[in-house]
Amino acid sequence: MKQHRQADTPNSIINRNGLTPEYIETGHMLREKLLRGIQLGDRDLINEYERDASQKFRDEQLNILNRVPNNKVRSYKNILLSHNTLYSYAAEKGGLSPWQCHFISEKYAIMIEFAETLSELDKIHANMIAEYSDNSIRKSQSDNLTIVEKAENYIEMNFAEDISMEEMAGKLHVHPSHLMRTFKKGKGMTISNFRNLRRLKEAKELILFSRLSMTEIAIMVGFSNPQYFSKFFKEVEGMTPVEYKKKNKK
Repeated sequence: MKQHRQADTPNSIINRNGLTPEYIETGHMLREKLLRGIQLGDRDLINEYERDASQKFRDEQLNILNRVPNNKVRSYKNILLSHNTLYSYAAEKGGLSPWQCHFISEKYAIMIEFAETLSELDKIHANMIAEYSDNSIRKSQSDNLTIVEKAENYIEMNFAEDISMEEMAGKLHVHPSHLMRTFKKGKGMTISNFRNLRRLKEAKELILFSRLSMTEIAIMVGFSNPQYFSKFFKEVEGMTPVEYKKKNKK
């Protein structure tokens, strides 16, 4: 009589793949360490994670890059999209504003979807961890900030918003002319120029890691006039956004 092969149970699959509950638990503990590092903005914790999890998502035992058969890039994208949400939540618990979390999360979701290679996704993942854990972009809890520091903080949390100088000054409880004068003296540039440079930083990432049009990128980072975005970009970088993409895109 022909014997029927016993169906695999979850435990038999785990054993055949060389996995154990302890192995999986160790991986989850590493992830918790990373999330804690992002929440605290603790580079030591993050570096410890990166050292201990050197293979990250390429672990052959976990085999997570084969969750979508014959499509490692799509598998990696799915993983990074879920981690993007986890990192955003951890960063918000650590003091990143809800608006910043939303913007950064949307930005990386777009970049992940447009990525074409595993190495490109590796770079995006590294950028995600670095940005979400960056203490310099979080709201300071200090009560002793200067007007300039308060303005920098406010711009960081609202750089893509179309906020007038009067509105910003009102939020900071100072007169607009005093704010503009003090900021230019302290930073050597106008508030408008400082904010546009911050927008440019975000735009450059989207130019390199997405296929959004330059108009879409301009609007997303806060430039209501795409032509002005292109002009300002060229003044700063010495080339147009399109030229920048061609020069730096591998």
